[in-house]
Amino acid sequence: MPSTEEMVRAIRAGETSAFAELVRCYQRAAIITAYSVLLDFHLAQDAVQEAFVAAYQRLDQLRDAASFGPWLLRIVRRRALRLRRGRNAEHIVVGNFDRAESQACDWIESYEQVVQHIARLPEHERIVVTMRYLDGRSVREIADLTGRPAGTVTKQLSRAIERLQDWLVEVQ
Repeated sequence: MPSTEEMVRAIRAGETSAFAELVRCYQRAAIITAYSVLLDFHLAQDAVQEAFVAAYQRLDQLRDAASFGPWLLRIVRRRALRLRRGRNAEHIVVGNFDRAESQACDWIESYEQVVQHIARLPEHERIVVTMRYLDGRSVREIADLTGRPAGTVTKQLSRAIERLQDWLVEVQ
């Protein structure tokens, strides 16, 4: 699997299909980031979709191709904050949605507290935790994608898990 940096370079060279792989790599981290701001799964999906479009359109502004993940999550957060500010005070009723969307909402609701804590992690830790524990990627895959040494990824995972455990113990 190519690294994030390689995928960004490929997109810049005209290989637009590489963007789909970037979306797959960072989608869950982006959803968690947006959900932590909006507390609404469907609005979070909207914010993430807008953020990916904006990132694609502004990819030439990204100075360091390897820092795509943190850059994207900052865009996601800004989009989510904008959506939250523009949202009416009234509750938005979502009409018919399919079972897969319902299960995604159930997952977010079941683990809302954990999602909130993951969203509090520094971006570099949020990305590796999401890729490892939500996407099921190996440490080697994460290292390849992020362009970091495997030891760095392992240390970031360890620190993130330690933070999460501390935060979850505080809540109980």
